Amino acid sequence: MKRTAMLIASVAAAIVLSKLLIENVMGLSIDAMATAWLSRAGAGTAVTVVALLAADLFLPIPSSIVMVLSGAAFGVFWGALLSLVGSVGGEWLGFELVRHYGRRASARIVGDQEIERLSRVFARHGAATIVVTRALPVVMETMSVVAGLSSMTRKTFLIASFVGTAPIVFVYAWAGAVSRQTGNVLPAVIMLIAVAAFGWVLYRARMSPETDSTLPNA
Repeated sequence: MKRTAMLIASVAAAIVLSKLLIENVMGLSIDAMATAWLSRAGAGTAVTVVALLAADLFLPIPSSIVMVLSGAAFGVFWGALLSLVGSVGGEWLGFELVRHYGRRASARIVGDQEIERLSRVFARHGAATIVVTRALPVVMETMSVVAGLSSMTRKTFLIASFVGTAPIVFVYAWAGAVSRQTGNVLPAVIMLIAVAAFGWVLYRARMSPETDSTLPNA
């Protein structure tokens, strides 16, 4: 729990410090830039949201922030739907690549060490692992790879991914929509931290005592 608390605190501090740096040192207004971007949101933005979330398996994309921006740009329903399509699509892509190309693909997407760590958790909990880890960056992508290496069926994987991802994208879309309506980024920041914290706590509580040794290194 101590490491989890430190991770959450680090994320919160990074968000706050980044905002202060951009606004006070660089003289730029995040709110003004966000408002200008949101006012131009259209079909191209929707495609970008889906593409970024689908590419999260291969690139270090802050998916949670993309989901919040999707909600701010398109509202709760459409923002959540776009995020759901992109996120589950990316997870499915990773699953299929590893299912067809095996360890050659998994080694390129995720390190073998992380796969070995999380494979032990997956072997014990199966589909529940997919559901629980949808809120966890890095772990989420790794579990899609682990599932592809396993005997889990495509149908089971997609159902588990949908069940785990749908609530997350809805919460982030809601936070983004509320932040835009109120002109206050606080709801978005709170949800970013709260979802991450909830995910780590649920993962530790649900995935047995051995999870302390299977969590990614901080």
